[in-house]
Amino acid sequence: MANIITMGEILLRLTPENQGHLQQSGNFNVYYGGAEANVAVSLSNFGHNVSFLSAVPSHDIGDAALKQLQKEGVGTKRVHRKGERLGIYFYEPGYSLKQAKVIYDRKFSSILDLPEEIIDWDAVFEQVDVLHTTGITPALSDEMQEFTLTAIKEAKKRSVQVSFDFNYRSKLWSVEKARSAFFEILPYVDICFAGFKDFAYLLDNEGPDVFSEEYLKKSYQEFASRYDITYFSCTNRNVHSSSENEIKGYFFKNRTLYKSESFSFSIVDRIGSGDAFAAGVLHGILSNMNAQEIVDFSTGTCVLKHFIYGDSSHLSVEEIKQLLMDKSKDVYR
Repeated sequence: MANIITMGEILLRLTPENQGHLQQSGNFNVYYGGAEANVAVSLSNFGHNVSFLSAVPSHDIGDAALKQLQKEGVGTKRVHRKGERLGIYFYEPGYSLKQAKVIYDRKFSSILDLPEEIIDWDAVFEQVDVLHTTGITPALSDEMQEFTLTAIKEAKKRSVQVSFDFNYRSKLWSVEKARSAFFEILPYVDICFAGFKDFAYLLDNEGPDVFSEEYLKKSYQEFASRYDITYFSCTNRNVHSSSENEIKGYFFKNRTLYKSESFSFSIVDRIGSGDAFAAGVLHGILSNMNAQEIVDFSTGTCVLKHFIYGDSSHLSVEEIKQLLMDKSKDVYR
């Protein structure tokens, strides 16, 4: 098993009970999550040694966030106690024709103070195999953008593989700012999670208006050659309704695009499914699976996360393999 650090913000999520509306609900379910924290939890459940680099406040809510990570086996030694608040987001689930809604309340959260810390990068990356972060972290502020790039460069100096998921959030920054930041980061990336829309719209890599496997493969080949990136991966999601989706996974290695079968399913909770997919890919690479096994495993991880409430997946490797092997869907006795 590998040693992995993920870097980002852990958030408090509030979701109305019984698929209620934010304007009407008086009761909320509480979860802790965030893209990089979700990946950390999944990888820990897969048996890897995972730590989280972040900042949380020194009060009960910060303690609760750390305990949630610790309960899942994620190391919190690199989580700094700074600032006065944990970032929050409100999630109103979608259903049928009703679109889901996210409202962020994360201004002045603790992680924004992280760039003020003097980081001992030798200690952070000692015996670490992979650093994983996403485009959400540099989107939080100009200082966090610089901090993210510094962390990535420091990892590369120490021969740590860098895993980066674009994870563009339009509510956090503009396409122009994201594009500029991503072009700065890409030269240091070994494992990249980017999909059709990222190339066509974010990176201004002219392509068709609808998903195309041919265009995806061409973009992966182009950017792999330009930036010496070893692996690319993504999912393609067809949204039939907010509660009925179809997903197919893709994995690119050595100029070859591998793909999973297509899964159609009903949704319990969509949040964190992309993070589960990323964790599945990382586990596959670090476990020396072949390319087809990697895309099958990661897509299975993504699909199963849709049936779990909350941001993070608590699935074991065995549960995912069971999905891929058993198509009967009968009770497992």
